[in-house]
Amino acid sequence: MTKSQKLLLLASAASILLWAVPVLRIAILPLIYLNTHFHELAHALAAWISGGSPERILVFADGSGVTPILGGNAILVGSAGYMGTAILGSILILNGRTEKKARTALKTLSILLGLSLILLVKGDIAGVLSAIFWIPALWLLGSQLKGDSLKFAVKFIGLQMSLTAFHAVLTLFEITAATDEHSDAMILQQATYISDVVWAFGWVVFAVLLAGFTLRSVWIDNNRT
Repeated sequence: MTKSQKLLLLASAASILLWAVPVLRIAILPLIYLNTHFHELAHALAAWISGGSPERILVFADGSGVTPILGGNAILVGSAGYMGTAILGSILILNGRTEKKARTALKTLSILLGLSLILLVKGDIAGVLSAIFWIPALWLLGSQLKGDSLKFAVKFIGLQMSLTAFHAVLTLFEITAATDEHSDAMILQQATYISDVVWAFGWVVFAVLLAGFTLRSVWIDNNRT
């Protein structure tokens, strides 16, 4: 394993650990906002695909979010957040193979976030401000970074986005222990009578396997070149 590969894994693991400790979470709050934007956008897209209608996307100051939805398939919409970010993250990792693809991927993220801001993000100042921050930030990263730095950036964003599924487990226990709020897993438990723990750990397994397969594929290709 190369130094860059080890650094990528360590940085991604650190982001999960920082998120897991409430007093340290503020250190990666901008990344949490980015993940939440695309997590909620995945819910909204799943609603549209299944005949529902997302009212808006809300991203709150603590990094959590919600997308009120009318209609749609409950299982598809409920699963779309963590599975959607896992798939999007793996796509970003794959695009980290070359400088050209990495540049295009980051700029595409910027455009998608811009469209979601115009169409859906409303009603909460933290969501609007974080989107306004990340739209130019992603574009600048894609424009200004070069070579290995650019490819590392897109892979890091992709991997930590992929692994937001771990948040499903952590959020589940935080909510169960402290509040009356509902996580995605708890909502699906109500819809399917399948335990929220099963849903949460299922998303983690899906995300880890997909991210692992994608990283392995990219690293094998890099070793051949």
